[in-house]
Amino acid sequence: MARATVGETFFRRLAAETPTRVWVNNPTVAEIGLALAQGAVGCTTNPAYGGNLMKRAPDDIRPIIDACVRLSDDDDAAVADLVQRRLVARIVERFRPLYDASDGRCGYVSIQGDPEADTDSERILAAGRSAHALGPNAAPKIPATAPGYAALETLVAEGYPTIVTEVFSLSQLIEACERYVAVTARTGIRPPFFACPITGIFGDHLKALATRDGLAVSNEEMELIGVTLARECYRLVQERRYPVTLLCGGARVPFDLTGLVGGALHATINWSTFAEIMAAGTPLANGIDEPTDAVVIRRLGATFDDVRRALARDGLAVEEFEGFGPVQHFRTNFIAGWTAVREAIAVQRVALARAPR
Repeated sequence: MARATVGETFFRRLAAETPTRVWVNNPTVAEIGLALAQGAVGCTTNPAYGGNLMKRAPDDIRPIIDACVRLSDDDDAAVADLVQRRLVARIVERFRPLYDASDGRCGYVSIQGDPEADTDSERILAAGRSAHALGPNAAPKIPATAPGYAALETLVAEGYPTIVTEVFSLSQLIEACERYVAVTARTGIRPPFFACPITGIFGDHLKALATRDGLAVSNEEMELIGVTLARECYRLVQERRYPVTLLCGGARVPFDLTGLVGGALHATINWSTFAEIMAAGTPLANGIDEPTDAVVIRRLGATFDDVRRALARDGLAVEEFEGFGPVQHFRTNFIAGWTAVREAIAVQRVALARAPR
């Protein structure tokens, strides 16, 4: 019990003593309340959310799938989008009091739709507009790709709070921020703007490459790349004074949060990472200014071209963002989760058709 008390203090002290804020990622219904109690100021979801819940909390999603199938005769993709909206709507409601009490500074909940639409700027734009209909604290998540940026410019000009996700390189961050600055300078409208450097997922991508190519690189070294990227993104934002809040995501291990503590940024983590930090009695300590092992990073850059390009400010052209290795790795996860929901919808359709009337 004492260890749990110490762990809980980590998040209370994080909010009281540092500018770093924490969000919860893809929560179950129960985890929403647990995260709010620990000071979460927002919530992120992604296209794999429904598939995630089917594994961890099927009772949270099965009734929604059933209701949506009964409600809509549209194809399974459209029903999957409806399921996603209903899942996120209940989180939006839970975070709305925080949004209202903070005058719109906190309490945002992200929503991102069908990953198969990520190559179509018009579909991204339409999804972004409809997402905000869930509530003033619902924020569309936009992929950091050429089609995504086209939608971003319109959403910003129309005053929508926006979150640019799938940021795996300094080039993507720069492009997003420069477009936001250009649009707001032209319109005078400056809605809340977040950008998501992705930490642990980048390490997962490198591990997959190492396994594929038979490379002798330690997991510990590969897990450093995400926090390294996030720290470099933070330094870039501070240097250029970009009007963006970094929202670091894709955490896999506690270091993906603790390595960023002290920075004026936000980080989103699964409830399991909250729990792991609490159970370990992790002390609160500045992590953002800790030196990164330059030798290891140089070695990773020499081994993996994706690392070198990610950390160079001119490492990628806009048209290369969509095909960048870690972006594709992340999107594959999204498609798998989205597909699992579509398959569950198809199964439920058959069950309803066979049920006695």
